[in-house]
Amino acid sequence: MFKLPEITYPLSIDTIGKMLALGHEMTANCLNTGCGQSSRVNLVALGHRIGFDHSCLAQNLQRHFYCPKCRAAGRDDKRVGFIHLTLSNPHSEWPREREQWRQQIGRRAG
Repeated sequence: MFKLPEITYPLSIDTIGKMLALGHEMTANCLNTGCGQSSRVNLVALGHRIGFDHSCLAQNLQRHFYCPKCRAAGRDDKRVGFIHLTLSNPHSEWPREREQWRQQIGRRAG
């Protein structure tokens, strides 16, 4: 287990721990022309590796990432960008709404 940071206001999502605590996720994307490589970042594993209080800004994360497709082709493999995303349905629904939806589906099937 790991300890998530306390959320303070005004809200500033600036660390890996705060991203996890607020239910955000991140993708890493290769910025080389014609590559298009993209992958979802495991924030828990990244936090264990570099620390949950580490900055989640692109300039602070780029040294920890590379594009394997570009590295194999001999191109610059360190041109990586990041997109921060909030979780979307059905992952972000409140439990009551999710349960109501499941009951509706059960009635239709039965």
